[in-house]
Parts: sequence; C-alpha cells; structure tokens
Amino acid sequence: MKEELYGWMKNLAVFYILFTAFLHLVPDRKYERYVRLFMGLLLIGMISTPVFALLGRGEQLIENFQFHYEEEKELMEQEEARQLQILYLTGGYEEQIREKIMEAVENTGIKLADVTVHIEGERVSAVLFVWQKPDAEQERRVKDALWEKCGIGEGEAVICIKDHGEDTMDRSSASGDASGSSGNAGIS
Repeated sequence: MKEELYGWMKNLAVFYILFTAFLHLVPDRKYERYVRLFMGLLLIGMISTPVFALLGRGEQLIENFQFHYEEEKELMEQEEARQLQILYLTGGYEEQIREKIMEAVENTGIKLADVTVHIEGERVSAVLFVWQKPDAEQERRVKDALWEKCGIGEGEAVICIKDHGEDTMDRSSASGDASGSSGNAGIS
C-alpha cells in the first residue's frame, strides 16, 4: 500500500514536470488554454484512479467506459453510413429523373440546354434550361410530359431561357406565369 502511494505520487510529480515543459513548448499562447484543459482532464484521471482502485471499482470503471465508447462509436459509424447511403441514392435518383425529363421533353418540340433536378424529402423539383422561349402549347405539352413520365406536378418545375452563355431566371416566375422581360416561364 505504501509503495503504491509513493508510485502514485511519483507519477503525479512526473506528470506536473512534463505538463510544465509542454506548456513552454506551445508555439502560440492562444493554444495554451486547450493544452491546459486536456492536461487537466488527464490530471483528474490520474488523481481519481487510486480512489477508484481503493473502492474496488477501477477496472469496472474502465470496462464501462470502453463498453459505452465502443457502443457510441458503432452508432456513429452506422449513422454516418446511413447518411452516406442516402446521399448516394439521392444523387443517383436525381440523375435518373434528369434523364427521364430530357427524354420526356424531347418529344414536345422544345430543345433543352440543361436540366437541374433537386430532391428534398418527398418533393422533386426541376429547372429546365431552354434555348428559346416556349409558346403556351409547348408549355402545356411539357407540363403533361413531366407529370406523366416523372411525377413532377404543378409548381415544381420552372423553365428558364439560356441566353448567351448565361442563365436568366426571374424568381417570381415559379408561380406559373410567363415572364416576358426576363425570358422565363414557369410550369404550374
């Protein structure tokens, strides 16, 4: 018991010496508080270890910590894998819908420059970039094709005119009104 107490005190003395030396090696004073926090946590662990050993709970404390740490780590890995899977599935699904839209609009007489699809939860929205402003009949055919082939309904698709390499888009046109000044048309 006496030897264990001396060993513990020796470990604390060595820890304090290394702690002081490490503080002098920190390159910038703004990191000093983080080093002090970390070293303080280590010191608390070193001080509490003999107390728990005297009570006979030292090994149990370490085992419980390891068990809960592994459990938490496994849960975090599972959640990360699930989020990554959702990301890849959403991206693949957006690309499939984009291809379906391009095929569906191809038969309406409108030449598409590009299509952007966005999925948020259950809602699918699309922005169709065209080279020329479509007339009312073409817009109706696009609306019908998007609904039949892709399930994209009212207010979920917007037609924007691609103009000289720049995309022009009037944010207010998503309501379904054609905007003559900016060259955009909304599908509703």
